[in-house]
Amino acid sequence: MPRAEDAVIHQLADRRTARLRGADQVHFLAVRDENGTVCAWADTYLDAAHGIAQIEDVVTADSHVRRGHADTVLATALQRASGYGLVFLLADPDDWPSGWYARRGFTPIGRSHVFTRTAAGS
Repeated sequence: MPRAEDAVIHQLADRRTARLRGADQVHFLAVRDENGTVCAWADTYLDAAHGIAQIEDVVTADSHVRRGHADTVLATALQRASGYGLVFLLADPDDWPSGWYARRGFTPIGRSHVFTRTAAGS
């Protein structure tokens, strides 16, 4: 984001700090290429008391797609979540990643909807 304002970069980076409060154990996973560049990443949120693990933000950098990096980061996240009674992630059922997740053993268990109110006249 070379053209982003400093405030935008700060907000994006600050979100990672806030995410550390998301569960008892939070892991930020990344796959790097041979040059040390981050190719893919994901977050895991592990709540051992309730036996729940969430995998979030599985992303591959555009310049590194279709090289298995997302498979590696997802497999690592699943390994960290092994032994948890419920392991879940959120995916739009109409977007391509839902099929990719299905091929890796995930099945839909529900739907959620989010509604926001905008200011009048917006």
